[in-house]
Amino acid sequence: MPAARAGRAATTLPIGAALPSLVRWGASADADLVYRTLVTFGPRTRRDLGLELAMPVRRIDDALAELRSAGAVTAGEAVRSRTWAAVPPDVVVAALRTRRLSLADERALAESHRRIVGDLRTRLGALALPLSAPVLGGLQDEQVRYLPTRHLTRARYAELLPGRQETLTINPEQAFDAESARTGAELDRRLIAQGTRMRVLGVPPADRDTLNPQERPHPAYRIRESLRVPLKLIVLDRAVALLPADPERIERGYLEIGHPGVVSALAELFERHWEVAADPYVGAVTPIVLTSREQALVDLLALGHTDVTAAGQLRISARSVTNTLRRLMDHLGVENRFQLGLALGAMNAARPPQLSTSEQDRT
Repeated sequence: MPAARAGRAATTLPIGAALPSLVRWGASADADLVYRTLVTFGPRTRRDLGLELAMPVRRIDDALAELRSAGAVTAGEAVRSRTWAAVPPDVVVAALRTRRLSLADERALAESHRRIVGDLRTRLGALALPLSAPVLGGLQDEQVRYLPTRHLTRARYAELLPGRQETLTINPEQAFDAESARTGAELDRRLIAQGTRMRVLGVPPADRDTLNPQERPHPAYRIRESLRVPLKLIVLDRAVALLPADPERIERGYLEIGHPGVVSALAELFERHWEVAADPYVGAVTPIVLTSREQALVDLLALGHTDVTAAGQLRISARSVTNTLRRLMDHLGVENRFQLGLALGAMNAARPPQLSTSEQDRT
């Protein structure tokens, strides 16, 4: 894991220098790796970053642009040999947290909801029910039903679930009240038990600072996150849709829609936003406990040993060293040893022993 690039003296990666994962705050995996490199090793040029991370310069440029827009890096004056430096992690995380906590814009969401419904009316001649003043509950026509309270909506939703093969859900809430969370969890368990495939698109929650990749949901339950979602929506088997009657007053209940053209259009809307949303588990730092051999190997490599000398110390073959590192890279989803060192450091997964006097002399 020592990094010797472009004639620079080898640098020992300080295993145990834990850093927060920017992926948890909406950054891409590339941006997170570039940021970790700058924090760990100090200012670098884009060329240095590309060499050390073994990434194409295009990806480095995209990552730096993302980090700069987030206020996570600063750039030197020179253009051709510009040096990039990291802003302190506590400053960056505070800024990203503020950005995420300010995501919820109820007025913009209501405007988006009304614009989508208005477009559906224009294109399909459906949803004639005026959302600003819905009539009291019941079937409005054979394809639109008004459910005047959240309680009735939940009861009707439970009636619709048995036998469903797929649900598509958009949740614009950043936090849920206790009753909604409890009811939702129970209904989700029912859907999982009957083998329903579920996809849920939401905004990053305001009350979650960390993400534990070991807490992944059931394989049938997939989630993605986006900084903006268009409206609150549930689509069942692409045959029935539920959406709030009044986006600014959720207590006024929901509309249940069976119009094929409307439901199809709403399912397509979901798919468009799903495609560009992010999987919150991709790039998250996976907790890992090293075996005694893995820990000893990582410690030796952090001290500057080669595969051969580390193998000699551990009395194993050089091929065993390579295979062990390959398994760790696959487990953590990284592409090379330099990135592996950054990931292990981020998790505080291993700490090298104190350098002896002779080792200090060699380094």
